[in-house]
This record gives sequence, C-alpha cells and structure tokens, in this order.
Amino acid sequence: MQNTRSRTFFRREDPELLVAAAQKLVNHNWRHNGRPFDPTTPMHPPVGRYSTVHYGMMIPGLPAPLNFLDLIVVIGQPAIDLWTNPHLVETTPRDTANVLIGSGITFPGQFRGYRIEQDITATDDGSVVKFGSDLELRHDYPNFHLSYANDAFAVELDIVATDKVAHFSKLPAGIYDHWSLLCQHTGTVTYDGQTHRLSGLNTYEYARGTAIALPMKFFTYQILNIDESTQVLMTEVLGPMGLPLQRSVYVRSLTDHGAVYERGFAFEVDELEAVPRTTPNDVSMHLAKRFRWSVQDDGGNDLIALEAVTNDDYVYGMAGGYVGSYTYTGQFRGSVIAGTGYVEYVGTR
Repeated sequence: MQNTRSRTFFRREDPELLVAAAQKLVNHNWRHNGRPFDPTTPMHPPVGRYSTVHYGMMIPGLPAPLNFLDLIVVIGQPAIDLWTNPHLVETTPRDTANVLIGSGITFPGQFRGYRIEQDITATDDGSVVKFGSDLELRHDYPNFHLSYANDAFAVELDIVATDKVAHFSKLPAGIYDHWSLLCQHTGTVTYDGQTHRLSGLNTYEYARGTAIALPMKFFTYQILNIDESTQVLMTEVLGPMGLPLQRSVYVRSLTDHGAVYERGFAFEVDELEAVPRTTPNDVSMHLAKRFRWSVQDDGGNDLIALEAVTNDDYVYGMAGGYVGSYTYTGQFRGSVIAGTGYVEYVGTR
C-alpha cells in the first residue's frame, strides 16, 4: 500500500535560514554587534600580515549640490579584485594608496593615488595619518579630526564618536575586520569661494585585511540619517553566481546600540543607468538608477522599506567602484520618511 503521508522537512523560508547560518560560520560579527565599542580596538596603518587598511568617513543627507560627503582611504592595495586599483601602482601594490573625497561637487584631484613610502607618514597606532599636505587624520577616541585641502575643495571636521558600533565583518583568524562608529560632526566645507558649515550624524570607519582574495563580486553599502539621532545602514555583498555573502540592515541611535536585521531582506534594482561605466582599471560596471530595499524586524513586521532614485552624482573612487547619493521615500517603523541617502556601488548586480 502506498504511503500517502508526507513530511515537510524544509519550510519555504528555510533556505534563508540556512544561508544565514552558513554566513555566521564564516563571519563572526554577530558576536560583537549590540555591544559598546572597545576603545582599545586597533586603528593602525598596514603592518605585518595586514597589508591593507581602510579609513572612512561618510555624511549622508547634505543640502544640494553637496548631497553627501565622504572620505575613502585605502592604504595598501587589497587582494580583492573588486577593491583594487592596479592603474595607480607605480612600485608595488603594498606601496600604493588611494584617497577619495566624494560629494555632489566634482573637482580635479578628488580621487588620486599615493606612494606610501614616499608620500604618507603615520604613527604606529594610526593616531596620526598624513598624505603630504593634502590630508590629515587624527584620532584619540572618541575625538577625531579630518583636514583636507586642494585648490578647489577643502574640509575641516571635528568628529566625536559614540560607543555605538556596527561590525560588518569579523572573519576567523583576523583575515578581515570592518566596523563603523556612529558619530557627530561639526565643521566646514569650502568650494567655489564659499565656506559652508556642517553638523549632524556621520560614520567613522576602519577596516584591515590580509592579502587573501575574498570572492566578492558585487557590493553596495548605504547610509540614511532618519532623524537627528537615528542612523540606518544597509549592506549587500554577493559572491560568485550571486551567492549572498551578507545582506543586513543595521539600526542605531545616539541613545541605543541598536540591532541588525536580516529577515525578509530585499534589494531590487528597477532601472540601470542608460550606459555602463568603465572604471580607470578598464572594468565595466552598470550602476543602479532606480532601486528599492526593505527588511523586516525579528517579529516579521516591516521595519523599513524605501524607493530611491539616484541624483546623477556617482563619482569613482570607492575602492574599485563608485559612490553617490539618492533621493528616497518610504516608511520606517510605521512612519513616513524621505530624504537623501548615501550609496556605495561596486560591480554589476
């Protein structure tokens, strides 16, 4: 007699759970998120097996024409193809750095390369990092200072970090670490002969990696300042054949260490730019023009959902890809939101 009974071993949502479980085996960031930042956390320049270091500062939601402001520093070229800039190498990859000052204002020299031995001075702990007379970073947690100047654009920012930290990557054996502090800034930006005062929320970020070629094929990182105290971060990283390596939304505020949400994560590109772009490394990338993303809270309720249109201000120099801004509308925890978001976009999705 035929056994008509059936057993359901896997529910429809199980593939999402299996992927999340596999990600946690590789990325141990979940052990650290939700905890206060440890002031003894290293922020050193490249040393020993750490051949690449990244310092970053990002401000979303600025008035047009700025739209956003960011600093992307990469010291030592990464082994990850998606991040590297071989066209800048004059000596060796380990002796090559690059800096981007990104905004809706474009200007000559906002992305350029440096020879580390020749152009950069830094203390062993990274408390002072100088790129000639162009850029100086100082940190004595919780206080940071950024000073940048060229003939067309200048930035002076005092940054005070909170203890609210998002850990994006914490790979085994220290292969790759990447984290982001919630901060507040005050300062100025000068362009076209005018000086403008800035204040509000920003991020300050640090990453360090060994010379291991991680299999990243697509990357996006996005930042929203929901209000004067709340910040939302979204990241999607895809590997070969679109395998999700990370799909997460981080919510934090000045008064809350926040949480990480992955349930029901969705990122959909509705329209690409009319023409693919070719990077200085001769890599073709077809960037998003219109997109939407959302995620649920742990109870399965809608946490955030938004629709976005980019502001045609992508600039090259986010490692091997692009950074820009977008105008968005949507909902966050049941309330209507609208504003200008920050987007890093590397690869073709």
